[in-house]
Amino acid sequence: MYVTVRHTITNPQKWDQTTKHIMALSDQDKLPQGLKGLMYLPSMDGREADCVWVANSLETLKVFLDRETAGSAKNEYFQI
Repeated sequence: MYVTVRHTITNPQKWDQTTKHIMALSDQDKLPQGLKGLMYLPSMDGREADCVWVANSLETLKVFLDRETAGSAKNEYFQI
């Protein structure tokens, strides 16, 4: 399934570290099984970002991203 995630960024410095970490996991093929990030679309003002993922389970994606982005963003998930 395809899922878009709207991230409302609450801590820009931590968010920057978080996105670098998630991208490194992706580059090293170390994301949880069944997850693949397709697009990262940050807003010009740095307050929000949208991401598009392929996920075998919405719950798997939520658990992963909510853990990774804790303290840096609030996430909303939409199956597309």
